[in-house]
Amino acid sequence: MTERRMKSRVKNSAFRVAGIYAAISFAWIAFSDSVATWIAKDYANLASFQTVKGFFFVAATTALLYFFSKRQFERIIAVSSEREQAARAALREKETLLREINHRVKNNLQVILGLLRLHSTYDQEFIELEGKIKSMALAHDMLTSAPDMSSIEAGRFAASLAETLQNQLSMSAVELRGSGDATTISSDVAVSTGILIAEACSNAAKYGRRASEAVSIAIDIRTDGESVVATVRDDGPGFPESVVHGEAGSERGLGISMMEALAEQARGRLTLSNDSGAVVELRMPVVR
Repeated sequence: MTERRMKSRVKNSAFRVAGIYAAISFAWIAFSDSVATWIAKDYANLASFQTVKGFFFVAATTALLYFFSKRQFERIIAVSSEREQAARAALREKETLLREINHRVKNNLQVILGLLRLHSTYDQEFIELEGKIKSMALAHDMLTSAPDMSSIEAGRFAASLAETLQNQLSMSAVELRGSGDATTISSDVAVSTGILIAEACSNAAKYGRRASEAVSIAIDIRTDGESVVATVRDDGPGFPESVVHGEAGSERGLGISMMEALAEQARGRLTLSNDSGAVVELRMPVVR
């Protein structure tokens, strides 16, 4: 039933109630006054009869209003229940579709990973690419198990990314850990952020190596004021000062260019700095 038809039915019902009430009231007044005049033999009897007549009229109209209102409310509740059931069915269908999409995307990414491993020249570049694909697959896997299937808790995502990338970078001397708060990040932001973090960790493992000690890499995603901040920091030698300050002619490399593109895709701002090692920070606006 369309909204216009529903409004028309409500309007007609209101007119019908008012019309019935007016007709009954006018008929009762005309009939009861005639009967009162005929029955009453004096003024006292007429006054008593008028009082009884008034009480009867109030009781009768109250009963009529009760039964009619009850009927109308039952109709309203039935229509509301039908709409609620339809909305719940649509929501369940949407949830099923989203789960299926995320599941298929994850499976397709796993197929791509399998094809990469079959390549005869599976070198460092393929390993780095595998890390990025795994971060995408992780995001879709977590979206599938999320209650609303549209957002991921930042702390869980950071910890899972650290575990996934630790296994990916097992051939390098790195120690990864992830942390964060209960902030939720949307699906598109999670995918972009995951790829950026994978690239930052790959750069840290590659350029932060030391002769005898493992490189420590920390991933953190949490809210800071009106922003969601994803940070990757290591304890290596850090970025060259020319790269940090963005000097003309500095060698920023493909990895940093990719991170800048991913930051733009996530509607965020990328910052490179040094603080007892290299620090990559992605600051994104909080989506309300």
